[in-house]
Amino acid sequence: MATLLNEHVVPGIHQSAENQLTEFTKSEKEIVNQWAGEWYITRAGEEVVSGSKYQYIFAKPTESYEEALGISRELVIVLSPYPNFEARSLEAYDAICEGVQDARVERTCYVLISKYPHIKEQISTFLSNQESQVVIPFSFEEFKQNKSNPYFIRNRFRESFKSRDLFDYSDPLKKDFYFFGRNEIVLDIIDKHKENLNTGLFGLRKTGKTSIIYDVIRKIDRDESIGVFVDCQNTSFNMRRWNKALYFVVDQVNKKVNMEGPMETEFSEANAGTLFIDQLTKIHNVTGKSILLLFDEIENITFGKSAVTHWKEGLDFVYFWQTIRSAYQNSPNGVFTFCILGTNAKCVEEPLIQGADNPIFNIFQPKYIPGFTVGQTREMVRKLGRLMGIKFDETIYAKLTEDYGGHPFLVRRVCSMIAQSYPDRPVTIDRIKYQTIRDKFNRESDYFKMLLEVLKQFYDIEYEMLENLAIGNVDDFKMFAQADYAFVKHLIGYGLIREVDGEYDFQIDAIKLYLQRITDKALTPVSPTEKWKEICSARGNLEQRMRVMVRKVLRIALKNEAAAKEEVIRKASLTKAKYRTMSYADLFDSRVSEIYLKNLKDLINAHWDYFSDYFENQEYFIRAMDVINHEGRFDAHATVPTADEMEIIRGSINYILRGITKYEE
Repeated sequence: MATLLNEHVVPGIHQSAENQLTEFTKSEKEIVNQWAGEWYITRAGEEVVSGSKYQYIFAKPTESYEEALGISRELVIVLSPYPNFEARSLEAYDAICEGVQDARVERTCYVLISKYPHIKEQISTFLSNQESQVVIPFSFEEFKQNKSNPYFIRNRFRESFKSRDLFDYSDPLKKDFYFFGRNEIVLDIIDKHKENLNTGLFGLRKTGKTSIIYDVIRKIDRDESIGVFVDCQNTSFNMRRWNKALYFVVDQVNKKVNMEGPMETEFSEANAGTLFIDQLTKIHNVTGKSILLLFDEIENITFGKSAVTHWKEGLDFVYFWQTIRSAYQNSPNGVFTFCILGTNAKCVEEPLIQGADNPIFNIFQPKYIPGFTVGQTREMVRKLGRLMGIKFDETIYAKLTEDYGGHPFLVRRVCSMIAQSYPDRPVTIDRIKYQTIRDKFNRESDYFKMLLEVLKQFYDIEYEMLENLAIGNVDDFKMFAQADYAFVKHLIGYGLIREVDGEYDFQIDAIKLYLQRITDKALTPVSPTEKWKEICSARGNLEQRMRVMVRKVLRIALKNEAAAKEEVIRKASLTKAKYRTMSYADLFDSRVSEIYLKNLKDLINAHWDYFSDYFENQEYFIRAMDVINHEGRFDAHATVPTADEMEIIRGSINYILRGITKYEE
């Protein structure tokens, strides 16, 4: 009889497990003994699933198996005594593990030993879902034939894992088999719910927001609460007007608890608010459980962002969230809370929506999903890699984290390419092998474009800042950072950049390389003529558009054209008699008037209150205009600007043009 000595696992059977084998058949006991020659059997028992009986054992791996497979927890081994394959035999695992602590049992895989002789082929066909656990199949007959084969069990493990690419999974994880690194975030959402606090979580695409929701629901449903997933990109939800959308939410909760609710027709604009809180309170009182509403992909119902007109341009967002916030504030603690998840935190950052107060403005501090730490990257990559027969050098985990900023999706994708590149396993991935695949992935991958698309769509300023930082236009980047630090907060929150002592750098090196490769800003003029042409053209475009802007804004600000004309003549020192007889519009016509960039700068500066919404920072405005009109006139003096000077000019022009564009919109 083998035992556990000094925490080292040796093959054998624990006495209590030995005593639990009484209901096992002779052939089942022989298999258990064969298994005990390589593993330590800790438990045995019987489970009934839909009238079918299954014997099972728990087996703890020895040191050699733990090292080879990356498995340290107990493995569940299910024995199916039926001559044909039954789908319910795959349900036995869940039934056996119900109530067993997660920390005890291995969740990524289990063993199924069946009397069906073709179980191996059947499992391969049946388990086509990428997210399914790895099931290592054996037949009873195979154990008879391989009694003297010391590598039989080990080789079957390697064969089963080799056939799967466990890194190749891009959909949200509905189960916890391959869910890594987000437990702290999940528990924080649950803890806040228990404290009757609302939460918001934001991040780039593929950072695991929806997978987090599924894990929150798994855990909270076991914790005397009700977790309800509201997918805002579902057209059945977002195509509804605000009052019918409230019905949809209530209906989802009722379905979760198998309760009847009111008809959709009852949710009129007048009654929706009352029915919403009444229904949630009723569900709470009947079930004795609090409700957590999780709104995913919030952009789909956000003002200015949604593709649906009544959310994008109307006040449906205001009415919807007014109702929910009022219900939250006026219901007893413990009825419900909500969690908002998405890519864009605009929904809680903007105080006004078409002149109306935003009901969820600053209702909570938005949190961003961080990248994996080196330890979390190691946990995921090492675990999945070992199961597939891929061993990574210890140095690789830090490199993966640095190269991809701990972004779990990118890490999994590059590891998937590694798996596809080395089908003959076991294999060890050293720095040379890793760098070769990494460089290939960075060149060929479209994933960077996909991840940055949301930034380009929702935060165009931040996207341009990122481009500037990638190609070394640090002055341009800092100009925007100083104008509004919120730009920097978004980029840091997304895990794209980091700030150290006032200096900025990329958090994801691969994104930097991608932007350097694709941005047209990197294609800078090299000849003096090209540089002068660029400066002259950009300044001319800027001046023409600024003339129109100043003319229109001053006419409105000073109430009438006569007053505006007097102010322009005075401020621009237009002393010639002809200007008195000119129309107000002609004063701004470059063909007949002597108003130049300096005059436009002075007019804006003198009436800053009317222009501050567009240019935001008066000091930066003056500085940028001086660069454009004085320091940047290299073309007028036939002086060739350096690369650094060109970037300063570009940054100044872009800053002014952004304000003009904001006005024009």
